[in-house]
Amino acid sequence: MAKEVRNTVRLGIFVTVGIVLFTVGIYYIGNRKNLFGERYRLETYVPNAHGLKVGNNVRYAGIVVGSIETIQLLNDTTLRVVMVLDGQVKGHIRKDAIASIGMDGLVGNVILNISPGNGNELPAEDGDVLTSFSRIDPTEMLNTLGNTNDNLSLLSNKLLEIAKKLNDGQGTIPLLLRDSTMAIAFGSSLDNLQAASGDLRLLIADLRDIVAGVSEGEGTLGYLLTDQALPQKLEAFTDHLDSLLVDEFGPVIAELQRTGEEVARSGEELRSAMEDLNRGEGVAEVLLRDSTAAADLKAILENLEEGTASFNENMEAMKHNFLFRRYFKKQAKEEEKAEN
Repeated sequence: MAKEVRNTVRLGIFVTVGIVLFTVGIYYIGNRKNLFGERYRLETYVPNAHGLKVGNNVRYAGIVVGSIETIQLLNDTTLRVVMVLDGQVKGHIRKDAIASIGMDGLVGNVILNISPGNGNELPAEDGDVLTSFSRIDPTEMLNTLGNTNDNLSLLSNKLLEIAKKLNDGQGTIPLLLRDSTMAIAFGSSLDNLQAASGDLRLLIADLRDIVAGVSEGEGTLGYLLTDQALPQKLEAFTDHLDSLLVDEFGPVIAELQRTGEEVARSGEELRSAMEDLNRGEGVAEVLLRDSTAAADLKAILENLEEGTASFNENMEAMKHNFLFRRYFKKQAKEEEKAEN
């Protein structure tokens, strides 16, 4: 009898403990899944689940606020994800919030993160669709990290090769490091280059001062460049020079022209005399018999011809000289008027 009572008590205790544990478990699971509180659903559409499963956590601002209820494949590029959220956060998640798939740590479970928007929209209601954002796939990130490690390995190998060449004395840099004479020469070259740069800066500063002075009208060049009345002065000087040439050199030029005409007439007379000489007329008989007189006469004729040619050349040059050009043009116009 006593043994049956003990067994009954033990059974009662076991059943009671089981019921308590079952109740606590149900409460814990229900509280975690928000089975006994107010809930509402939001949706989002993603191109890739990246390992997201039903029941995975949903976080808002780093806090677990719900779980994934369903994941539905709509087509080959779109997945519909429905999340169940705690009603206590209903007023905090707004319509412009952004949903993205992430990792709980570096290699943890896949979760759905909800990031706050700009805060200007109304709170999201049951059944609203949130905008999704596709983050970088962790696998792709690890692959990229692996490629980066490979590149770093190659770079380190190249650096080791360069360091080995430097230690072995290959190339110009080791020569500069070990040859003190070349290092000193290189330093002197740098000093000379620095000095030349300083001189160049001074020269540029001087040129800048000169240009500024010229712009302000300082010096002869500045006066010539900035004097607005200079063209009028030059024109007045040219007119005065023309009148001076006409007044002062006009008689001289006229006299030279008359002299040239007389020389030309003398040449004609001498040419006529030579023709008479060739025909044996007049004094030709005497000149033919007196060789000395004939030679003198020939020299006189040659000198006259040379003088006439030189005079004509000088007159032609004076016609083309800028000092006498306007005078001759004026004379030509007066002659044309006189002929008309």
